[in-house]
Amino acid sequence: MPIYEYQCKSCDQHVELLIRGEETPECPSCGSLKLLKQFSVPAAHSGGASSGSLPMMPSGGG
Repeated sequence: MPIYEYQCKSCDQHVELLIRGEETPECPSCGSLKLLKQFSVPAAHSGGASSGSLPMMPSGGG
C-alpha cells in the first residue's frame, strides 16, 4: 500500500500517510481533511549488492 506525502492547508503540517483504497486522508495534527498531496520521489530497491547504484553502508560490528 502506498505512502503519500501531504501538506495540511489548515495547520501547514507536512505528513506521510499510508492510504488504503478510497480512504480520505486526515491531518494527524489538527484533524482537517484539507490536505494537499505533495510530489515525492518513489523509493527504489536495488537488485542486490552487485548493482553498484547505491553506496554500501558499513556493517556495525563489535
